[in-house]
Amino acid sequence: MNAKDERPRVTVAIVTSDDEARIESCLRCALAQDYPRDRLEVLVADGMSMDATREIVLGVAKADPRVKLFDNPHRTRAAGLNAVLAHAAGEILVPLDPRGEYGLHHVSKCVEALASPSAEHLAVVPRTAGRTIVERALSAVQKTAFSFTASRDLASGSEPAPAVLGAVKRGVFERVGPFDDAMRAEEDVDLARRIAEAGGVMAIGNDIVVFRPEASSFKDLWRRHYRIGEARAKQTLDDGRVRDPRTLAPLGMVAAAGALLATSSIQPITPIAALAYAIRTGRAAVRLGREEGLVTIPIAWAAFPVMHVAHGLGLGAALAKGARAAIRERFAKKR
Repeated sequence: MNAKDERPRVTVAIVTSDDEARIESCLRCALAQDYPRDRLEVLVADGMSMDATREIVLGVAKADPRVKLFDNPHRTRAAGLNAVLAHAAGEILVPLDPRGEYGLHHVSKCVEALASPSAEHLAVVPRTAGRTIVERALSAVQKTAFSFTASRDLASGSEPAPAVLGAVKRGVFERVGPFDDAMRAEEDVDLARRIAEAGGVMAIGNDIVVFRPEASSFKDLWRRHYRIGEARAKQTLDDGRVRDPRTLAPLGMVAAAGALLATSSIQPITPIAALAYAIRTGRAAVRLGREEGLVTIPIAWAAFPVMHVAHGLGLGAALAKGARAAIRERFAKKR
């Protein structure tokens, strides 16, 4: 038996929903990896797609039995990854996103990065990507200091958990549990936090290049950051405390903006605050424009308030919902 035959079995996990334009290329990339064929399987969790996604997956699966399709009725990425875990035979789980672009050595590099017995999961910092100017601008803006996302912190070299999971050893789930089905965003962050609390070690694949757009439109941007806000609120409620005061920053910004707008007729601060916000975000947009192209500047500038309002409202709504549930539960116990 040669060295390649002794390499660990790998399960490539693809969570998809209405991705008919991208799913086949993602599957072809997974199947073309330079990893031993008999050590690789590709499991797809479909969120009950209404387009041709399922038919495309089944067509590829008919030609290559390494591909299998499973239902993901909960439609979240966390639930989809759990659906894959329930059927996975691999020792290492490598998630691939249909929106991403991966090299043909991606799986091999992930396995190599986890070769150390101490490394249990791998973080990959995605590069800004996008097939359109809007995608490039919206992806780049989410890696700035104003985005309040874990991917930005990780890219800066700090310690927060990764926003993009490159790979994870399957045995970890026996110790910390599966992904949290209730997480609508940042399920990777939640898993990495639990692994760290259990004493696990995270490797960072700086040489593993992944290109992935974070949003394709302002609607996607709004939805993503609203869900990030909900996820941060859930983590705070589960912990029973605020781990980092920065978690509440988007909610504080939205609350302050609302208060200033409501009182704008009786105080002169509102236009000054609005101008200061516009200048700060405008400078950030210009810096991005130097890298991504000047045409992206107005798109990035407009993206900042969308991110902040969506994140703040998602955080506030989820905290309020959690507080109401806690109050009802307390009253129910008293009765």
